[in-house]
Amino acid sequence: MRQKSKQNLILAIALLVFGGGLILGGKFLLNQRGISTDSNLKANVYELTPEGRKLVKTFTLTEGAEDTFEFHGKLGITIVEIDGLRARVKSSPCPDQVCVQFGWLSLNSDFSACLPNSMMVVIEDNHNIGY
Repeated sequence: MRQKSKQNLILAIALLVFGGGLILGGKFLLNQRGISTDSNLKANVYELTPEGRKLVKTFTLTEGAEDTFEFHGKLGITIVEIDGLRARVKSSPCPDQVCVQFGWLSLNSDFSACLPNSMMVVIEDNHNIGY
């Protein structure tokens, strides 16, 4: 009986150490993910065409900036909202609303795409525009 308790204690400690490692590793990887030290992030709105994507509108993301943009696509109007250092697809006429569910975009290379309405929003810095 005493041996079983000792094994359970060792297992619990091992799980705690492993879980802590996962949490710290995840935080480290998220902090390394596309964060630009360059404060010149832009929210670029693209029209998706058979030839590729075509830049329609660029917003420089700056603290305190607020703006909206209406993209007129095949299905109707998709509204892009800018709020300071982040952007999002606020509404779209597409049936599944996946583009809206992406939520706020704020990191370099974050994107939201509305394929039914042929548009996407991408957060880009001066180094990867049009990648």
